Amino acid sequence: MAWRFRCEHCGKRLQVDQDPGMNVRCPHCQNAIVVPADAQAHSPQDQAEQGQEEMVGEESTGDVIIAFMATYLPSWGTSVVLHLALGLVIMAVAHTLVPVEELPPPESTVITRPKDMVYTEDSAEKTRTIYDQVETKKSSWAYKPSQNLESSLTDNKMKDTTLFGVGAGGSNFGGLEGFGTGRGAGGGGNFFGVGGAQARDIIYIVDRSGSMADSFMFVQHELNRSISGLRRDQNFHVIFYSTGPGVEMPTRKLVPATEENKQAAYDFVNEQFVEGQTDPSDALNKAFRLRPQLIHLLTDGDFDPAIRTQVQQLNKDKRVTVNTICFLYTTGEELCMKIADDNNGSYKYVDQNWIRASGR
Repeated sequence: MAWRFRCEHCGKRLQVDQDPGMNVRCPHCQNAIVVPADAQAHSPQDQAEQGQEEMVGEESTGDVIIAFMATYLPSWGTSVVLHLALGLVIMAVAHTLVPVEELPPPESTVITRPKDMVYTEDSAEKTRTIYDQVETKKSSWAYKPSQNLESSLTDNKMKDTTLFGVGAGGSNFGGLEGFGTGRGAGGGGNFFGVGGAQARDIIYIVDRSGSMADSFMFVQHELNRSISGLRRDQNFHVIFYSTGPGVEMPTRKLVPATEENKQAAYDFVNEQFVEGQTDPSDALNKAFRLRPQLIHLLTDGDFDPAIRTQVQQLNKDKRVTVNTICFLYTTGEELCMKIADDNNGSYKYVDQNWIRASGR
């Protein structure tokens, strides 16, 4: 006879052959227990039936598990979709972690600014520039003095009338071509009314110091106009000065007054800007090394009196004519007059009235 009961310690179901009241050991928790008096007796036939019942119970439990899995676990199609989605997420994360090779910057297209001067040939003997056409039309953009210019002319020894040449240059290359206001007769090196038609080699030495800020465009305009009037048998060069080394045309030498060289000179002149103080010493050294026949020296202010001595030493043989021009201001007038007189040149003072009268 077999007896079935539950262990009082672990609760597991036990089946023993010992009768109630006898001591046994639980095979699950290894504790000693006494077979209880209420243990159920099972014959071999009962055990066989009980085994069948347990098998049925086990099958029922398996059915429950299968039903649960079928209800709550996804189908194979859903599983495939989930795996694909997981794969895409992994690929996206991997792409962000892999360094991307930077593409080279796109090639930029250099756009050059249009030429300020364009030549049109009227005949084989004579050429005319758009610049001259602007003078004829008297376009207001370049010729009206700015408000800043007008207000700044009242505190720096401004004159009300135009002065004329005072040196002995009238019989030389630098003599004035005509009298009165305006730019005088003829071209060929005429600069603010100071002539140079008979000079073969001409150098313009032009002030670009900071004090020229309100008036520099007028100087650029007149310088371009003067260059445009040069003949093909003349040579020229341009040097701007302020503090430090003079800024000269890239050729760094006198060049023939061809249309190509004039065009390059216009570009050079129009690219200049004002800065620094008034110091023409380096520009004068550069100019005299090229041994020109005529120098136009323009300033709007005073500079070191030693400049006069420098020019005297550079021009001991007096073979170079030096014209001087005071533009709008007269602080350097006395020194400019002396330099012109020392070097067979002419002195000219240019005021705002001269600019208006000349159609600048």
